[in-house]
Amino acid sequence: MKKILKARGYNVANDHWMLDRFISVAYFALINYNDVVPKPDALSDSCTWYNINELPELILDHKEIVEKALNSLRFNLNQKLIGMNLLPQKFTMKQLQQVHEAILGEKIRRTSFQRKMLSLDILRRHGKQFSGNAHKAPFLYSFKK
Repeated sequence: MKKILKARGYNVANDHWMLDRFISVAYFALINYNDVVPKPDALSDSCTWYNINELPELILDHKEIVEKALNSLRFNLNQKLIGMNLLPQKFTMKQLQQVHEAILGEKIRRTSFQRKMLSLDILRRHGKQFSGNAHKAPFLYSFKK
């Protein structure tokens, strides 16, 4: 920390509070990252989005904090309407599956996923989404309130 502060032009004494122990408080939120522009603070060189599998080296125990948040998100994936903030109001089953696959970090069989989602009774089915293509048009869904 002393190196970081010195590089930023701060002259700190050896007993400065920034050189003591820290308690980290972390929050996570599901957002559309295209709608948010990260901005670095006074001590950061940069601030940007990273793929969860390509994180740079993190300070202190922050890697474990990220892993805990990801595990919590994965554990609660089916208990909460996780995709609600990540999808348009009406979406296809494929779009919902892509959100789940991104969070879980693995591919899911389409038929198994659809059967599971419909059995949870959290979706309302709407008309088909016609795209003008010759293939079968998918149904649109929304989350039940």
